[in-house]
Amino acid sequence: MKMADAKQKRNEQLKRWLGSETDQEPPVLKKKKTKVKFDDGAVFLAACSSGDTEEVLRLLDRGADINYANVDGLTALHQTLP
Repeated sequence: MKMADAKQKRNEQLKRWLGSETDQEPPVLKKKKTKVKFDDGAVFLAACSSGDTEEVLRLLDRGADINYANVDGLTALHQTLP
């Protein structure tokens, strides 16, 4: 397809678009705030692996499961630094 043909087809598309039902629809603006929430067990394992003692203690006080295992079967014991 030549560039001139492509431009002509695009112009035809734009002409069909103008005044179409879709063109007349009001724009829908979505301002949805996305907030990521990690599983408490995953947060606990991450705190253990990073050696963040304060966070680990805080999570334990909130009821974190010390036996939580990730999809690979690793627990907090596996995550601790040497």
